[in-house]
Amino acid sequence: GTSTLMEALAANGTTNIQTSVTGVTASKRRFIDDRRDQPFDKRLRFSVRQTESAYRYRDIVVRKQDGFTHILLSTKSSENNSLNPEVMKEVQSALNTAAADDSKLVLFSAVGSIFCCGLDFIYFIRRLTDDRKKESTKMAEAIRNFVNTFIQFKKPIIVAVNGPAIGLGASILPLCDVVWANEKAWFQTPYTTFGQSPDGCSSLTFPRIMGLAS
Repeated sequence: GTSTLMEALAANGTTNIQTSVTGVTASKRRFIDDRRDQPFDKRLRFSVRQTESAYRYRDIVVRKQDGFTHILLSTKSSENNSLNPEVMKEVQSALNTAAADDSKLVLFSAVGSIFCCGLDFIYFIRRLTDDRKKESTKMAEAIRNFVNTFIQFKKPIIVAVNGPAIGLGASILPLCDVVWANEKAWFQTPYTTFGQSPDGCSSLTFPRIMGLAS
């Protein structure tokens, strides 16, 4: 119930925060912006221990709680909870399961002091030595499917951000219903720095939330 959800948020250090919430559309999508990173909260170490209500993928932890599903990024195939096709597929799988079961909502967070560093460029660069066109297409399809899963998910998604959210890790936030961010979190979309086009529908959602640059 509600108390279990608040305990899970507390484990991320995201309950006692001051934030402003802006609607992206009349029906849903909210985004919150606070800054700086945060040391690892030891309480979260307990929340992801293996129990009968928790089961592990390789790169995420999924816990079925009372009335909701808790998905935590805890990547082994990438650094700093960054997103490669394997990580994205696991998140999609967990969301699809939550969409079909009796969960009323999904809580999405991360283990450690970093929420998500966006795309896993190390994964991508290593594979460019093979067939560049094939690998580029594979990554583009993985991102599109990942983003579409958030867009099409019909139950509320609450995100708890307790550290840096960069690139795709930031651009997926407006696709969720509520974003909790503590005073240690910060957000960055360094697309021009890397010569990358915006992802996660951010070219649409960010102007709606923050307005156009004057």
